[in-house]
Amino acid sequence: MPDDSMSAADATSMRRLKVLIWLAVASVAVAVAAGVLLLVAEPDSGSDLEAALGVTAAISGLTTGILVIAALIYAQVKNLWRYVPMAIRVVLWVLIAAGIAVTLWNQISQPFSS
Repeated sequence: MPDDSMSAADATSMRRLKVLIWLAVASVAVAVAAGVLLLVAEPDSGSDLEAALGVTAAISGLTTGILVIAALIYAQVKNLWRYVPMAIRVVLWVLIAAGIAVTLWNQISQPFSS
């Protein structure tokens, strides 16, 4: 069994990975808050409030995706996956596969919807 004790460089990389993950969580919180405010406030169509909340939710959602992808790539490049329990790895791969499948399905079926 390989020695999985963390070196100083790996500990630094893990802290950076945690920062990326917390930034993604904060971005999700902003997107959810903007979406909830959009639903609760029910602004008039075309109003400034609707535009601001809609853009905030959209940009926060995109930022979350970018941060999550950056964190996954960083973990792969720095070989940090060896410190993650196998159950969490399986769950992450299932979520990634589901996200890819849903995206592909939407892209394939979109031209056929009216």
